[in-house]
Amino acid sequence: MAKTQWQKDPNHGFIWNCIDHLATWYDGREKHAVNRKTYLRLCILGIFGAHQFYAKRPILGVLYLATCWSGFSIAMTLVDAIIAVPMKPDENGLILL
Repeated sequence: MAKTQWQKDPNHGFIWNCIDHLATWYDGREKHAVNRKTYLRLCILGIFGAHQFYAKRPILGVLYLATCWSGFSIAMTLVDAIIAVPMKPDENGLILL
C-alpha cells in the first residue's frame, strides 16, 4: 500500500483539514504481518510497549514507554491483546496488524 498524502481542502479551514486527516489516516495505513504467538508473548511486556515495537509501530511504542508509570499502557495492552487473540493466523502463524 502506498502512503496517503495529506491533501488540504482550500474550501475548509486548518482545523477541519486536521480532523479530516486524522479521521481518514487509519484507512490508508500500511499493515504489517507479525507472528501471532510472539506478539501475544510480547504483550506481557506491553507496559513498556514491546509488542508495539515488534509490530513496527515505534510511535505507539514510545507512547507506551512514556506512560508506563500510569495505567494507560496496561489498559491499552489489554485492548491490543483482545484484538489479536481472535485473529486467525495464516499457515505461517502470521496476522496483519
